[in-house]
Amino acid sequence: MKTAPEFAPYPVAQTPVYSRWIASGVAVLVLLSVGSVALRSSIEPRIAVIGVAFALLLWLLALLLRVLYWRFSQHNAQCYAESAEQVGQAWWKSHRQTAALVESVLVSAVCSTAEQGLKLFSPNHQPPKPQGTPEGRSIRPCQVFGSDVAERERNLAILLALQWHEQRVEHSAVQPLRCYWQGSITAWHAFVEQMALCSAQIQLPEQPEPWQGLRSMDSVIDQLQGAPASARILCAGCQSSPVRPDSRLPAGEAALLWLFGPEGGVRFSRGEWFCADTEHLPAVVTRALQQSELANSDQFCVLFSQPDVPDLSAVDWNTRQHTQDSNFGDLESLQAMVVQTLAAWYAEQHQVPCAWLANDPHHTLALGIIEPDDSNS
Repeated sequence: MKTAPEFAPYPVAQTPVYSRWIASGVAVLVLLSVGSVALRSSIEPRIAVIGVAFALLLWLLALLLRVLYWRFSQHNAQCYAESAEQVGQAWWKSHRQTAALVESVLVSAVCSTAEQGLKLFSPNHQPPKPQGTPEGRSIRPCQVFGSDVAERERNLAILLALQWHEQRVEHSAVQPLRCYWQGSITAWHAFVEQMALCSAQIQLPEQPEPWQGLRSMDSVIDQLQGAPASARILCAGCQSSPVRPDSRLPAGEAALLWLFGPEGGVRFSRGEWFCADTEHLPAVVTRALQQSELANSDQFCVLFSQPDVPDLSAVDWNTRQHTQDSNFGDLESLQAMVVQTLAAWYAEQHQVPCAWLANDPHHTLALGIIEPDDSNS
């Protein structure tokens, strides 16, 4: 998970043991007095008194310096603790920043609108039957044609552009601050070309940023902090998985799009990541709740199954009821974006937080919580 800053305790000086200091002062006074009496024949009384007074003055000075050292140490420790607290609060403030999902599109075999996507959570929903071929099983949208993966991805990207154009309520000009794309560059070019035909006022670059999971989400959120209300960042992708006879899941196919802004939609968090070699999954789940400032651990969760994560059952979230494997099949690197889209639709419809869990290109798992729009609260 993303590590919060930790600071070692300040090495505070020990409190002076005053009883020992007083005992040492008395001992010095006694020794000097006895010495003065023993040597009174060779030392003048005035010099003896000055010597005793000087020794006591040195003792008092040493005690004063010891007390000052202790007080300064306490003061430095307090300043250190306050600075550490400020750094920690600033880190958590940044870690809890969000981005608003203004528009979203999901094209797949089971849904192409938010209304259809919400039906996936109904107990009466029946997942699609995979198509059987000599090469293996697949779940494909009937609107997409093509003989190979590359062609199908281009057609998916075109269908995504058409669906976005159809869904848009206000066909206003959009020039995103940045564009992220999950998929091949040829599919992106097909998407851009189709958008130019559908909506010439939407300006998209020739080369998008590659989508890198939670790393890209961090970048999106950072860019939208303090940005104008009209600022937008586009994130999209498409995936046509090849059919494999030995695959655990049918080959899946989907395309999606997010348009983020500073406000005006459900809130996407930075999320948390989990590395199986170094972390304990329930602790990462607790951190995700802490990131969203939620106390209830029994979260509605949208996910793909993770057979390589044995302790997934130890998570307090409901990780069995809304697994999307049978609805989408194998989506490879696109599965995280799909479950986040479904979680966003659920949070918007029911006005409750919704958790998600999926794979990530750089970690064993990625997970997080999407919250309803808080602009009206």
